[in-house]
Amino acid sequence: MARKRQIDPIYPLQQEIAQLSIPARYFYILSWCHMDDATGVMPYDIFMLKGQIFPADDIDVVKIIEEIIGQRRYFPFKTEDGKQWLWCPTMPKNQIINHPSRSKYPAPPTALRECYRSGNVALPLSRVELSRVELNKPGQPYWAGYDINIQEQMKEIAKDFNIYQFLGKLKKDKKIIEVPSEVINRICTSWEKNKAGVKDKWPWFIKAISREWESWNAEQNIRKHQIIKEAPIPKTIQQIIAGMGK
Repeated sequence: MARKRQIDPIYPLQQEIAQLSIPARYFYILSWCHMDDATGVMPYDIFMLKGQIFPADDIDVVKIIEEIIGQRRYFPFKTEDGKQWLWCPTMPKNQIINHPSRSKYPAPPTALRECYRSGNVALPLSRVELSRVELNKPGQPYWAGYDINIQEQMKEIAKDFNIYQFLGKLKKDKKIIEVPSEVINRICTSWEKNKAGVKDKWPWFIKAISREWESWNAEQNIRKHQIIKEAPIPKTIQQIIAGMGK
């Protein structure tokens, strides 16, 4: 059952809140009523939330939730049974709850909570981003054209680190046209082997993509030179070379 909540007067002055659209701010405040008192977790249930918060309005709740996730006010996670949840870590801190209700939703994973406390958390790939990549519609980012094996690797990486966001930022900041799928394959393989020891994900990925791209380029150059070396020399060129020795 939904619970009453309090709204702090400082709420509109927070930078993350000020950057949200008006519908997203309204949705965010009312979503607290559907969260566990102790954990700030609620179901990532589009139809339920739409019916409870915007029952008579033609509003795209999916976009609103993605907007709030983008401002790091919600953190999505999945339980072993496949159910999706949204965690709002600041909700319990900003509420005075004298008689907390018994928790009915799962607590966020320990790893997610620890990463949040350290400020090192990376947002996982959102439902909308993932569906856009899977559908591979016109206008989608270049990595939507990677083969199915690379796509599966990227989905696994996205559970720990939003590699799609990283590639988009890389293209924007470094003016890179696209990262070859072979390089992505190497980065994903390296991540799976080394992720347990990675503390700072962004710096690791920057170094990894530079290292793997240089290695791949070197191999490509060697292969090209080998092809040229093994290619038969046209007769006219052979005659020119023979004449040079005279």
